[in-house]
Amino acid sequence: MLSTLFGILALCALGLAWYSGARARESAIAIGRSACEQEGYQFLDDSVALQRFGLRWTPSGVRLRRMYRFEYSVEGTLRETGYVLLLGRELESVHIRNRTTFEQRQEAEAEERPSAKVIPFPGNRRR
Repeated sequence: MLSTLFGILALCALGLAWYSGARARESAIAIGRSACEQEGYQFLDDSVALQRFGLRWTPSGVRLRRMYRFEYSVEGTLRETGYVLLLGRELESVHIRNRTTFEQRQEAEAEERPSAKVIPFPGNRRR
């Protein structure tokens, strides 16, 4: 009786792990396709491949970190490789040809904009 219960629990755990991986893969495909469209590249094969995974400690606890690899084409002839990093089900970063991540792009844009707490002095502006 007890071994049957453990068997059922093990099957449920495997099913949940498979389901979680399938959802993460679908997210990685959508993110990779979107990143390629934003850059004007062609997302090839409409698929991603799990490159590596591991555990990462975060303030909210231990989360699974997955790296997916995908291929894209800049001019329609050569294949290049891009990567999507997911932390749990959230996007950590996207790497495409000399561009690193959505997050780094947003950080760079934030650095260019003056902060709401900073008042620029007219004499300090460069022309």
